[in-house]
Amino acid sequence: MPPKHYLTSNFRVAFEEYFKPEQQRNAVDVLKDHIVEVRDGSEEQLRELGVLRPQDTSPEQIEQRIAAYLDKCYWQLSQFYRYSVPCRIAEAEPYLREVIGYAKTKGGKTDVTPALYLAVAIHGTPEKEQEALSLFTDAFADFDANGAPALGPRSELWARAHWSRLLRRLARVPEAEAQEQFIVDWIVGHPLVLPPAKLQALVIDKNDDGPLKEILTHPEVVAAFEQARERKEGGRA
Repeated sequence: MPPKHYLTSNFRVAFEEYFKPEQQRNAVDVLKDHIVEVRDGSEEQLRELGVLRPQDTSPEQIEQRIAAYLDKCYWQLSQFYRYSVPCRIAEAEPYLREVIGYAKTKGGKTDVTPALYLAVAIHGTPEKEQEALSLFTDAFADFDANGAPALGPRSELWARAHWSRLLRRLARVPEAEAQEQFIVDWIVGHPLVLPPAKLQALVIDKNDDGPLKEILTHPEVVAAFEQARERKEGGRA
């Protein structure tokens, strides 16, 4: 079993910021093995693992506890895939479907972040392009209407860049341009939030040959970075 801190946000941050690719792969494998262990484990084994608590005695309580625990594992594993170097988000598809399915059983509001992760995970598969398009469209519509505090600009810009790529492949150029302009406008409005290197990793793919590739050299973006640099240097004077 992985240490409990494998499932914490602190561990995810360490995975992204400090782990080398080999360490990331190891963490992914350990968590995948643990998921199998929980799925296949007997009640006695799950109590030994700490998945089940003493108060979980009825079949309903046991089922609910296991489902909630696996949901946490699926989401953490999906984030590991997303932040792996190189990104392995496509491999997260089955786990993201589990996360989204579990949320539906709880009857809560739309969970925008897993929906966008799934859209990114499948958008490059031709037979799943329409599903990805629906996921992007519905998730961002919900986000625009209700917000999603856990999304954050890095996930938002990353997802919008992938949405733009999909839209261009589907010859929906005006819609793609709207997403690209959104990214430009966000950077111009927040030039000090994310450094250029981080922005490049989020919104530019090595295979890009259009506007996304040129976002960081867009005149408005260049001017915003320059003004931010001058203000920062002026503040130190």
